[in-house]
Amino acid sequence: MIGVLTALSLVAAPLAPQPTAPEATAESFLKAFKEMDEVRFDNFFAPDVTMFFPEGPFPDDRIEGRDAVLAAFHSFFKLVRERGRTSLNIAPVEQQMQVFGDVAVLTFELHGEETIGRRSIVFSRLGGDWRIVHFHASAVDK
Repeated sequence: MIGVLTALSLVAAPLAPQPTAPEATAESFLKAFKEMDEVRFDNFFAPDVTMFFPEGPFPDDRIEGRDAVLAAFHSFFKLVRERGRTSLNIAPVEQQMQVFGDVAVLTFELHGEETIGRRSIVFSRLGGDWRIVHFHASAVDK
């Protein structure tokens, strides 16, 4: 009898919510970004991706196309490595994923000492995989 009750309680126990496909993709992307793993990082971007970078060592205008976006990121990764760092301190706050069919929007903040970084990343399901089609990065003073 105890065995039956135990078995029933296991069946009735609620399961932890599983991440959606875009949430899992976003998690993998952020991990590759933090680790500056260019091979994994590069695979998340659609061929026609567009991006607005924050101020700093980045272009001022909207960047169009995978090659141009990745060139800017790779230059940034190189600069970070030249300064002796092997990873980025990316700690998303207020992370939210909204899914609209084959489009998903990830938003979050990055809290720095003097600024709050704002990020919006738009994913689209392309050929069964979720790819970044737009990435907006900006910062405001605290």
